[in-house]
Amino acid sequence: MSKKITSKLPVILCFLSICLLAIFTSACSSGKKPAEVQQENTDSDNNDGPDTSNPDKSGNKTASDSNNFSLYVKGDNLYMARYDNSEIIDLGPCTTNGSVMKKFSIKGYNKKLDQICSFSDYDGETYTLYISTSKTPTERTKVADKVTVHSTLKNGDILYISNKELFLYKKGKSISLFKEKEEVEYILSEAQDKLLIIPDSRNYGKEDLANVYLIDIYKGTNTVYSDVNINSFDYSYDFDKICYFKNNTVYQLKDGNSKVIVKGINEPYNYITFASDKVIYASKTNEPTSLYRFDFNGNEDLVSNTFVDFVEFKKEEDLLAYTEKNSKGENILKIKQNGKILGEYEDIQGNRDKLSEALPSKSKYWYFFSEENKKLWKVVLEGSKKGKIELLNTNISNFYNFAYSQDSKKENNSLLYIAKIEGNDYYSLFLDGNIINENVGKYYPSAHLENIGTESYIIYADTLSQTSYEDDNDTYHIWENGKDTVIVKNIKDYSGYTPYVNKFEKTYFLTDYDETQGTGTLKQYLNGELKDIDSDVKGFVKNNTITFSTIFR
Repeated sequence: MSKKITSKLPVILCFLSICLLAIFTSACSSGKKPAEVQQENTDSDNNDGPDTSNPDKSGNKTASDSNNFSLYVKGDNLYMARYDNSEIIDLGPCTTNGSVMKKFSIKGYNKKLDQICSFSDYDGETYTLYISTSKTPTERTKVADKVTVHSTLKNGDILYISNKELFLYKKGKSISLFKEKEEVEYILSEAQDKLLIIPDSRNYGKEDLANVYLIDIYKGTNTVYSDVNINSFDYSYDFDKICYFKNNTVYQLKDGNSKVIVKGINEPYNYITFASDKVIYASKTNEPTSLYRFDFNGNEDLVSNTFVDFVEFKKEEDLLAYTEKNSKGENILKIKQNGKILGEYEDIQGNRDKLSEALPSKSKYWYFFSEENKKLWKVVLEGSKKGKIELLNTNISNFYNFAYSQDSKKENNSLLYIAKIEGNDYYSLFLDGNIINENVGKYYPSAHLENIGTESYIIYADTLSQTSYEDDNDTYHIWENGKDTVIVKNIKDYSGYTPYVNKFEKTYFLTDYDETQGTGTLKQYLNGELKDIDSDVKGFVKNNTITFSTIFR
């Protein structure tokens, strides 16, 4: 798996969005543009999810909600709203100027550790950071003043920045790790033991050389790599491979040096994810119509001598898709799986910016869409019909898939997506070739497919009431067994306890929001009904702690 530093198109997935793709699998946070929707998903739940350690007699997992909650701001105070009994706890003043802390690292993903973070004195930029427990949230210990950002680790330690200095808070003491000289980004390893530090400003499309720092958080070592092209920079989640592309050469950062992996090539296939792959696909600069396969040991193999372009998609190690010219000079799509031809497909037009793809988890199908001929296909990846192609939909445009938000506990053989039917100026929601809802609004709605084995359903939002991308006024639905049920209307935001698994049960909604007053009504969804909880609520403070590597700032 890899994390991406660069991205070309906002409708494809920005760096942070792709990072979250495999982490949260949720798309219902708000009716934003795709790039914004995914960023919102980092904080869909203010908890570490259900404790699945104690199955019930039926074999299903059960969860205790006692330590699960949402945080919200009313007036100048911070409040905790528990899920199990709707209890409201006042945590005291939290803001000096009325600002709402929209994203905040509340707790790490450790079900056995009851530690939460809260804050006071937020002025829109800095805050005073505290730790406590969810059982006794008002009994707080101060961590630091003038904090600009922090991240709670799964072991309970805290990384935070104060006065442009990075600290590790451990066992009641703060240890300095890094002093900033410029605006930088912090990227945390999957094991949460290392940090990559890179400059915050990048000029996409051009080489931008800068220093990159690799810090071992607990050993205290700091390795500096100079003249790294941060505009074509990639790393694997565990940082065992850190690569960049410069002067037609792929380099790997290792042992304090930049090691040449392959040189004399054009941009690698999916060049912003090549560090996670076992091999690199690219054309040589003097052979632009030839496609080669390179490994990290310097070996190379010719793949195609009539190469046109790659299909850029969410990378799977065993899949390669590209277009090449056939004997008639026509573009054909070739798909390789584990180095072998899976299929060759005609009637394919377009290039890197025109062909879109989708590969849901636990699916035996790979999907691709051609914007030019407005067709959606699916290709069988396994079984006796491996390589067979099927036309799934036609006369559609503006295809955008929700494969990242399909949470499947068993084999998943369907694709959830939105597209515009030719002639319509609004989006329709599809499951394969079937229309779930013909009109879900002019702006990108959100959607989620939950497949738990015993049942399958879709949770989605329509944007019919929105007047712009920035407008937050959603209606949420549950579609199950061909029946569409409206859950709640006029929603500004929500903060839920595993809302997709629980079908929004116990989720807190901010409704009837008055833009002039900047407040709305807090309600909780219980037993199929909305219960009034509080009034004059400004907004939620959402958890932005994630389990995988992330941009720390």
